[in-house]
Amino acid sequence: MKNPFTIVFPIYEGLDLMDLAAPKEIFSWLQNKSPEEQIINIYTVSYRKETITTRDGLKIIPDKGFKDREVQSPNLIWVPGASIAALEEILGNENHPLIAYIKIAGEHADWVCSVCEGALPLAKSGLLDGYEATTHWAFINCLKRFEDVTVVPGYPRYVRSGNRITGGGISSGIDEALYVVELLAGTAMAQEVQMTLQYYPDPPVMRPLPTEPPSCPVKW
Repeated sequence: MKNPFTIVFPIYEGLDLMDLAAPKEIFSWLQNKSPEEQIINIYTVSYRKETITTRDGLKIIPDKGFKDREVQSPNLIWVPGASIAALEEILGNENHPLIAYIKIAGEHADWVCSVCEGALPLAKSGLLDGYEATTHWAFINCLKRFEDVTVVPGYPRYVRSGNRITGGGISSGIDEALYVVELLAGTAMAQEVQMTLQYYPDPPVMRPLPTEPPSCPVKW
């Protein structure tokens, strides 16, 4: 892992809270448990440094703006998903500032990641062209609209293709972020973070996902 190592989360109106909160929590433990000489910077980044409201109504104040010097060349970019309305606004605007920032920040990043519907703005930026990817099960057919992206069959928790890592629906970001920690700092560190989080999932209910994904609910 490079030193310093900068992680950015582009955030925007209507984003899914867990798409941000889960990986940020996991990377913060990586930050806390790394040797003192290893500097890890973690920033939330938005168009303006004004309050962002998540899909479920939580208010978040971004750390940085898209044009701030510290976030122009991150080592890792993680794009969260969002509500259908937010995605339609972003994907329908060729000049949307989120897409412009993803292109700049992700072009030379060591790792380019998304979770859930975050794969859609990431694909819109062109940074998934020529790579395999996945997304939330209900948005698989949206991702298939990007002809240069190879959508892997089924509903994997996450997919690595080169230095691109994309996750499935919302909670998949926990597994994906732990996998990223393992890539960055080794299995022992990933296990240490797992134990700290007490992440040993055993859900009280289990419903299988649909055999086939629905038609794309996002219009652009």
